[in-house]
Amino acid sequence: MKKAIFIFVFISLLMNGQKFSDYRARYDNFDENDGRALEFVNPYIKKARKEENYKELSQAYRDAVYFTKDKKLVYADSTIWAALLSKDSDIIGNAYLTKGSIYYFTLRKYQKALDEYLKAWTYLKDSDNSYLYHKNMYHIGVVKSYLGYYEEALSIFSKCRIYYNKPHTSELLSNLRHNRKKGYLNSLNQMGICLIFLARYKEASELVEQGVKQSANDKNFDLERSYFYKLRAVLNYIKKNDKEAVEDFNTALAGILKVDDFTNASVIYFLKGKILLRSKKDNEAVYYFKKVDSIFVKRNFVLPAVRESYEMLIHYYKDHNDNMNELYYTKQLLAFDKILSTDFKYLSTKIHKEYDTKALNESKERLEYSSLYGYVIAFISFIILSIISGFRYHKVRRSRVKEVVHDLPLGSDDVVEPKEINHSVTSKLPEQLVNEILGKLDKMEEKRFYLEKGLTQNQLAKKLKTNTTYLSAIINLHKGCNFNSYVNRLRVEYAKEMIANDSEWRKYSIDTISKECGFSNRSNFSKFFFEITAVNVVDFIQQMKQDQK
Repeated sequence: MKKAIFIFVFISLLMNGQKFSDYRARYDNFDENDGRALEFVNPYIKKARKEENYKELSQAYRDAVYFTKDKKLVYADSTIWAALLSKDSDIIGNAYLTKGSIYYFTLRKYQKALDEYLKAWTYLKDSDNSYLYHKNMYHIGVVKSYLGYYEEALSIFSKCRIYYNKPHTSELLSNLRHNRKKGYLNSLNQMGICLIFLARYKEASELVEQGVKQSANDKNFDLERSYFYKLRAVLNYIKKNDKEAVEDFNTALAGILKVDDFTNASVIYFLKGKILLRSKKDNEAVYYFKKVDSIFVKRNFVLPAVRESYEMLIHYYKDHNDNMNELYYTKQLLAFDKILSTDFKYLSTKIHKEYDTKALNESKERLEYSSLYGYVIAFISFIILSIISGFRYHKVRRSRVKEVVHDLPLGSDDVVEPKEINHSVTSKLPEQLVNEILGKLDKMEEKRFYLEKGLTQNQLAKKLKTNTTYLSAIINLHKGCNFNSYVNRLRVEYAKEMIANDSEWRKYSIDTISKECGFSNRSNFSKFFFEITAVNVVDFIQQMKQDQK
């Protein structure tokens, strides 16, 4: 017993006598988002809180941000809380940088990211800590690059590159040397992006080759190397070296998808689609443009460089007389432009209003450019809206509806002669009633009413507390198709979403998937899936399996 007590006391004294650096040494070798490291981070947090050492506590929470996958914002807020208690400007600024990085690189919420970066700048703009100062500069440069201010962003990244490439003899710890090299490689990558947009391809190519060489044979910089492969692929695409471009894109995509960087993935999908168009492989190109849209749908994320994907999809379906898909992607483009114009207006205003240093003075011309961009977007949106309105009007005039769909279950092979839409019905409907039914339809879509097998228009009308005449007219006018097409489209989109995002669904048979989506049989499901997506369902599943490898 005495021996056991002695061992317990000895271990307790040993644990209590440990330095904070000893705690960090325990999880130095864990990768980002590896939750197992939290087992060692938590004692570090506990010790720092007990001793009210807020500098170390803020660092411990920052480490928790790095290793957690689902609670990054929670730990980021804790980082800021501890930093504020430390009353140290450098620590507070770094904490806001941490939260901004989560918004930007993990969640792609640019407005919120910029807000955090600007908060950090209030604490770091006069800092004696050159590392934190340049780290903050780098992040603001990333936002400026996204906004299209490539010359100014290039100036920022050039200064960061020079700073991070300087040897600092005081930094003997391996993690500090690693961070400095990572900052250097990231600055090179961002410079390459700016140079490409500025059409300075020779300079960009030299930087890219330098980045590939300096990140080679070091697994700690696999991700950074993937970004250089992506840039090299872009340069090959510009030179029309399509084979080399595709090879580099595929190499880059493996590392980029590993960290779920959907931003760069969307650029790669877009350019692979453009290469296929250049090879006259339109059907294959459409697949990659749709992948860009799937990222937009899932993440509500926009990137100016991939906007053309929607123009390509609209032209493709217009050439194929597929009015439904043409209308869908036109709506998607409108939604894309709305977010894009909102982000640009907000970010430009904030960065001009709240960020001002000798190195980065903003000019009046840039503000005017930002406003002009907003007007251009608004004008384009107005033109597209006018086109959609005209399209809908002529489509409804020509279309016929099936008056007996309320008695005919979905998936039936029976053919019924359609009758002309009674425009007097829709024109006499009160606007309030139309909006009420559309609102109910939106709620029903959220509840996935369309998964009910054998659902008829009559049944849906009863659920919405209206009649089939009103419901049919409203669906035709506002959804651009008849009841059957409307519900089948929703079912197919649901199937696509589940197959893409749920590995179990990719193991299901086609029969099982069709039943889960509300179709009466496999044949109808396969037919409608191909009509709506222009892709065979079996091929779609196989592609999703390959993408997940």
